[in-house]
Amino acid sequence: MISKRIATMAVLALAVLALGRAGMQRFQEKERVLREQCRVELQKLGITRSAAKLKYPTPSIGLVTSGCLLPGGTTDVVVKGKFAPGTKFVFQNDNIEVIKESLVGGEYRATVKAAAGVGAQSAALVAITPVTCLTARAERAVSIGGKFEWSLDSANGWHIVARSPSGKACPAQSEGDDSYDLLFYRKGEANPFEKRKATLYFEPYGETNYRFNISEDDPQVTGGVENMQALMQKLSDPNVSDAQREQLMKRLEQMQAQMQANIQKMSSPGYAQQQEARRKQFGCQNIELSVAGGAAKGTLRCADAVGTRIGVTGAIKFLGR
Repeated sequence: MISKRIATMAVLALAVLALGRAGMQRFQEKERVLREQCRVELQKLGITRSAAKLKYPTPSIGLVTSGCLLPGGTTDVVVKGKFAPGTKFVFQNDNIEVIKESLVGGEYRATVKAAAGVGAQSAALVAITPVTCLTARAERAVSIGGKFEWSLDSANGWHIVARSPSGKACPAQSEGDDSYDLLFYRKGEANPFEKRKATLYFEPYGETNYRFNISEDDPQVTGGVENMQALMQKLSDPNVSDAQREQLMKRLEQMQAQMQANIQKMSSPGYAQQQEARRKQFGCQNIELSVAGGAAKGTLRCADAVGTRIGVTGAIKFLGR
């Protein structure tokens, strides 16, 4: 009886292990295999790990250069550093496929391809030394960029559109700088009832890999500040003609007047109460999504009056650089 229980427990343990591996991303499985190879190679050498570190030291990643990678496109990645012969490299994102790669001395080169139907995202690069499996990591070694439009329908009847700003660079340069304009429509209405700013984050682990963090700031106020900053940048351009500069100055005066009106509005006695009521009736905080082949599915989280877990489905469309 005891042996039967032990056998049953062993089968269950193997099943749990298999499920854990099945839930791994491909790049995680690749790293697992490399670490197992290191363990075997170290045993064959018959030396301690400390002794092995002298021949197989920690890698060092220096300069990383890569081009603008678009969905479905390819680019070359060049990594300079200090690497032991036989060092392996892993891009930690299953939407990045390595077409070819080479390591010569202290320079690693790879041609990589982005999956089609994906949104803005990035991949860290990990260098893994043989035998010791010592590692070095470069965040955002390659990024998928461009302009995108998300078209989403929520279970409560709303239609949500998220668009990249018109001046968006390709690719985004740092985590969290991928800002979007969010428009919320009620069924059958042509004009949005709510406009917000949102920041898009990507996570390579798990099924839910995208998250829009929705700003609670008053869009009339924040939008005015952003527009003024953009206008000031144009004014500082030495190539702007005198006639254009005069028009920009007039526009700047109009913006300043509008901002003064907004400040007075914010200082009025009822403004805080209005904003609090607005948050209770809307209060949308984030949208979490999983994307596969351009199709999106996830959850919208808003105030209790709207719903804290509203189903969302839709699609992502690449608009170009």
